[in-house]
Amino acid sequence: MFLTPMITHAKILLFTVVTLFYSLMNRWGTRLIVMAKKHLKRLYAPKDWMLSKLTGVFAPRPRAGPHKLRECLSLLIIIRNRLKYALNAHEAQMILRQGLVCVDGKPRKDGKYPAGFMDVVEIPKTGDRFRILYDVKGRFVLVRVSEAEAGMKMMKVVNVYTGTGRIPVAVTHDGHRIRYPDPRTGRGDTLLYDVKAKKVTDLIKIGSGKVVMVTGGANRGRIGEIVSIERHPGAFDIARLKDAAGHEFATRASNIFVIGKDMSSVPVTLPKQLGLRKNVIVEREEKLIAAEMHKTIKATGKRKAKA
Repeated sequence: MFLTPMITHAKILLFTVVTLFYSLMNRWGTRLIVMAKKHLKRLYAPKDWMLSKLTGVFAPRPRAGPHKLRECLSLLIIIRNRLKYALNAHEAQMILRQGLVCVDGKPRKDGKYPAGFMDVVEIPKTGDRFRILYDVKGRFVLVRVSEAEAGMKMMKVVNVYTGTGRIPVAVTHDGHRIRYPDPRTGRGDTLLYDVKAKKVTDLIKIGSGKVVMVTGGANRGRIGEIVSIERHPGAFDIARLKDAAGHEFATRASNIFVIGKDMSSVPVTLPKQLGLRKNVIVEREEKLIAAEMHKTIKATGKRKAKA
């Protein structure tokens, strides 16, 4: 009977300690006990990676780097799933550890290195060079480029500030920090960057009439000309665009990436659809025509074989 008050006091003390601990967690954040995530289930991987659900449990989670997690492809996926240079992750790692794969001119040996929009993946031993872009359905696509084009990169300016020593600095979408940029440089503009010389060669200002590619939202991958940009203080600015077929659409101004002054002066090779999205009916008709042609060719081949 003397132990009952002691047990009660112990329970009260334990409850007080637990309550204090959780209040500190809520105040300072859960980083006190939660470590960084290093795994990614394949079912929760971004759809634009186009990974099969049945070939494994986990997906290669990109490391922290110049691009966001859901806006990049790890080199392992590029080597194994897209370019088919390897049959499995072990073979892909063997290729990467030899320094045979370069991103923007630098050898990258980590299979989880994040390569994102406008990055150039180069394999000097085979002479293959690919630029990472989006197709009209918003999925990552590797576009083959020439050696001259591989040495040039387009970078979107996401911030401009004055650093230590009153030095102006422009921050780009892939983490570059350009000191002493053109005084006209502002947010949303695009810099043409020479990868080998490591210097900016040209500036494309954002504005009406410029050609852009949408890099976010439901229209990701579409290419169009800026009709107007509506300013909405306290909300998202809206960009009105028009594609090559004359179809108008809108997206957030933060989702557009200027790629040229007009369609004839775009300095990068575009995907085969040229950013022109077709409706569902046209796509279905094209698929049916292609299927009929395939059947005809197959039947013709069988007749020739019998003859």
